[in-house]
Amino acid sequence: MNGTVEEFATYLDLEGKSPNTVRMYAYYIERYLREGGGTDARSALRFLAKLRRSGYSSKSLNLVVQALRAYFRFEGFEEEAEKLKPPKVPKSLPKALTREEVRKLLSVIPPTKTRDRLIVLLLYGAGLRVSELCNLRKSDVDFERGLVLVRSGKGAKDRVVPLPDALVAEIRNYLSRRDDESEYLIVEDRRSEKGRLSPKTVWYLLRKYGNRAGIRVTPHMLRHSFATHMLENGVDIRAIQELLGHSNLSTTQIYTKVTVEHLKKAQEKARLLESL
Repeated sequence: MNGTVEEFATYLDLEGKSPNTVRMYAYYIERYLREGGGTDARSALRFLAKLRRSGYSSKSLNLVVQALRAYFRFEGFEEEAEKLKPPKVPKSLPKALTREEVRKLLSVIPPTKTRDRLIVLLLYGAGLRVSELCNLRKSDVDFERGLVLVRSGKGAKDRVVPLPDALVAEIRNYLSRRDDESEYLIVEDRRSEKGRLSPKTVWYLLRKYGNRAGIRVTPHMLRHSFATHMLENGVDIRAIQELLGHSNLSTTQIYTKVTVEHLKKAQEKARLLESL
């Protein structure tokens, strides 16, 4: 990474971008500069056109556009940044598991695998991102009040998430079986590596148990399921926004599209027109 890109990465970090966003933006800007890109929108458009010809999707190009706009602002070329418009990306509906599928997934986890069960319960029961789950420390859990502090999630915004009593009990049970001094709430199982749980391990476990249950499941699908089921149970969308850590309500509102049946039933139950 050259000096300019390093400075750009530091700028992004100070702006509160997540480590993954910093890494991706820096990668594309380093590539852009290596190919002779300048600080003008025309150079950026030529670069984007080249990526499009090489097979980049609108979703991928949108990420590159955001990186280029951030870079132009970093260099002080705000007007050039405004000239770059991200391509329209069709919003796909989040895929959520049914409650029965969540129960089935949990049922295939052996009773002795308290850690693996807790991973699924935190992703689904607290709506955590996989990175947030892996970064949780023991000190982040308030057992008395049934809360967990989720530190520096996406966009570096800390938030407090309530934990159901059953989930607090699961955490206590898991910790009581631990024989290490790690500060992290969940650790790797291997004796040679009792450090922080890795996202790779979480993906592997969900794939393994998903195959056993005959269900396709990912960490983000469990988070989607959390939000969808909360909305179906009548929880206010703004409360769900806070629980998920979304800075923009429109991001949360996509979940309303997958609960149309629930809303239809609620409307039928109200019988508003019948009272006229």
